[in-house]
Amino acid sequence: MEVKVENQPKSTLKVTITVPNNKVKEIFEQILDGAVEEATIEGFRKGKAPRDMVREKVGLSKLYGDVINKVLQTYYPQALKEHHISPIANPKVEIKEFDFDKDLQFTAFVATRPEVKIGAYTKALKEYYAKRLSENKKLNEERIKKGEKLEELHTHLSSNEVIEILVNVSELEVSDLLTEEETERMMTRLVDQAQTIGLSLDQYLKAQNKTSEQLRTDYAAMAEKNLKAEFILGKLIAERKIEVTDTEIEDMIKAAGIEDAQKRMEDAVEKYYVKSILQKNKLLTSLIEEIEGENHHDHQR
Repeated sequence: MEVKVENQPKSTLKVTITVPNNKVKEIFEQILDGAVEEATIEGFRKGKAPRDMVREKVGLSKLYGDVINKVLQTYYPQALKEHHISPIANPKVEIKEFDFDKDLQFTAFVATRPEVKIGAYTKALKEYYAKRLSENKKLNEERIKKGEKLEELHTHLSSNEVIEILVNVSELEVSDLLTEEETERMMTRLVDQAQTIGLSLDQYLKAQNKTSEQLRTDYAAMAEKNLKAEFILGKLIAERKIEVTDTEIEDMIKAAGIEDAQKRMEDAVEKYYVKSILQKNKLLTSLIEEIEGENHHDHQR
């Protein structure tokens, strides 16, 4: 196997893998052996039919397709391991041609974790909060002049405002592959939600006065922004050493009304998911507390 790795824009790698022809033929023989074992042809016991008859019955197109899948499943992970590549999304694979008498070459475009450079976010948050305070002060003064009944206006940052500022002061490029995958997930979820209330996608688009292309463009922008936020928050969680205990995770699972919390705690994927939510909440809360200072504590009282 030969592997060539090339850097592409936006945290993407182009991995070109060439598999020797003799290895491709070995895999073909393995696939055909499996087909023979499973074949049921009249006049022969299962697994005892001649290979030529099985090959004709199954068809070369199907066999070659299985060979390609097996090659990808075998050599793609090997290439990643050899070159210490850690993908964060499904690859986009291209095979220009399949010639059974030639080496098989395929290209995998791989999304990797982007480098995240976070700017002076504390300064940016303080400036934004000071602006909000000033605006509310002016609003109060205007209301006093008009003789309106004055109720105390609290000025507090929301998590969304903090995230917006963090994204604005940061530099990172998210792979288009990752954005496309997230966009597709969001579109699928929208279709499912629309169907639950009896709407087709066309009906939803008509109600929103948008085309499917416009909706996908909107979702792609949202997906890219959400992904950037995830990477930024992840870096800050690591930098600020935000920790979450098992007790906190279990308490959140119980609070969500999920039955058998202990069993859910043993599910590594679910536990990691809940932990990540709690870490992000803790991070955002701590940032808001720092920026608001005494105003935050006044609000808590």
